[in-house]
Amino acid sequence: MDKEIYKLPHEFLNRLKQIYPFLYTEICQSFLHKKKQCFRINYLKTDLKSLRQLLKVENIKAFELNWPPGAFILKSSMRRFQNTSIYKGGTVYVQNISSMIPPLVLSVSREDKILDLCAAPGAKTTQIASLVDRNTEVIAVEKIRTRYYKLLTNLKIQGANFVRTLLLDGVLIRKKFVEYFDKILLDVPCSSEGRFYIKNPRSFKYWKYRKIKEMAHKQKRLFSSAYHTLKPGGILVYSTCTFSPEENEEVVDWALNKFKDALYLLPIEIPLKNIKEGLIKWGNKKFSHSLKLTRRIIPNSSMEGFFIACFKKA
Repeated sequence: MDKEIYKLPHEFLNRLKQIYPFLYTEICQSFLHKKKQCFRINYLKTDLKSLRQLLKVENIKAFELNWPPGAFILKSSMRRFQNTSIYKGGTVYVQNISSMIPPLVLSVSREDKILDLCAAPGAKTTQIASLVDRNTEVIAVEKIRTRYYKLLTNLKIQGANFVRTLLLDGVLIRKKFVEYFDKILLDVPCSSEGRFYIKNPRSFKYWKYRKIKEMAHKQKRLFSSAYHTLKPGGILVYSTCTFSPEENEEVVDWALNKFKDALYLLPIEIPLKNIKEGLIKWGNKKFSHSLKLTRRIIPNSSMEGFFIACFKKA
């Protein structure tokens, strides 16, 4: 094991070893290197055939992935890519592959009323907008003012001005839209353990177990609010970029118990090798067996650690 790893909080490493005893070394290695830059197509501005041609014209080298569809790993330098009309004009969006998956699991259609509850800076909001059309009702909520304006900027660049935005605490949305939405993306604020990078101490110096407990409390409040805005028969995707079971399986298990007989988990198909089932126990806690339907994304050279659960309201 590279000694650099021990710059990470020891309590975090001990917990990680308990979560992933057989993948611990592999995951630790992923913290040593910056993730490869990835981007996805913006279907509001182009199609895949045209994008491939544009990349060729601009002499941008990129490897197109089989899945997610329309996703690429950048081979040229990021600085060079940022100077192209492709990037400046919002024909693509630079986004980690793991982050592209929750909107795909949500499986939106043009007829849906869609909510992105914790929307800024807009990676997933613009992705959702790209997958529907300008007549679809999409509402994006963000409570932090500086992040809200970043969201507005990204929506404008991506040509997704039809998305309605609200500067509002997501916990309060339940009062405005009672059982209104067909699809909800709840990509919650979290302890962001999946984004740790050794050469950037700011990515992990804040970490304390207390932070996890604080985040889990916020996540449950946001989930409760989202539940009340979801139509019967509607779909809610809950996601985090952290490993912590308290913010992942424990929140999902809490939701299944709180909204008994009104919520159940759906299976998630992700055709990638670095995918594991959710945990059904953590420490002395046992969770519903259906937690096996949730998915954990194991970080690698191009993907961050992520957790995804897909609920249906009965």
